[in-house]
Amino acid sequence: KLYDGDLQAQLQKLRIQLKTAEQTAARYEALLKIGGVSQQEYDLNVLAVNNIKADINIIRTNIARTSLRAPFSGKMGTSTITPGAYISPTTIITTLRKVSQLKLEFTVPEKYSTQMKPGSLIHFTIENNNTSYGAKITATENNITAETRSLKVIALVNKANAQLIAGSFAKVQIPLGENNAAL
Repeated sequence: KLYDGDLQAQLQKLRIQLKTAEQTAARYEALLKIGGVSQQEYDLNVLAVNNIKADINIIRTNIARTSLRAPFSGKMGTSTITPGAYISPTTIITTLRKVSQLKLEFTVPEKYSTQMKPGSLIHFTIENNNTSYGAKITATENNITAETRSLKVIALVNKANAQLIAGSFAKVQIPLGENNAAL
């Protein structure tokens, strides 16, 4: 939340002006019915009320801009600024990690590239945690990397867990078929 004290004060001032303008417009309406004022004078007072209402909406919009909201829910990282610091639109305040949906990127050797089909299920583990997590392959690169002769694969983690941290090293276990004649 950014400082909005000046905007709140402007909003309070406009609310008071609106109340007075509405009372004046009501008086002019009563006077118009008995012919005490012209239609033009009444219309000018109604215009003043509508202008103040429009100004209130502008101030409310500006107040809403002082609140920072993420486009999705997740887990915040550490803050890079301190309270009271001046920031600009390009200032990074914190990082936000979407816990509910994580992607797993890995590469496989060229000879296994034909078995990496979207929808296939793979399992992986992370360092210092023997729990096996599942992921479903969602996409593969459309070419083999020339330097490593491997294919980049992207999988979506099925049930994301708070223990999974973006950027962690993962050991991927890919089912490559069964050989009943093997030992």
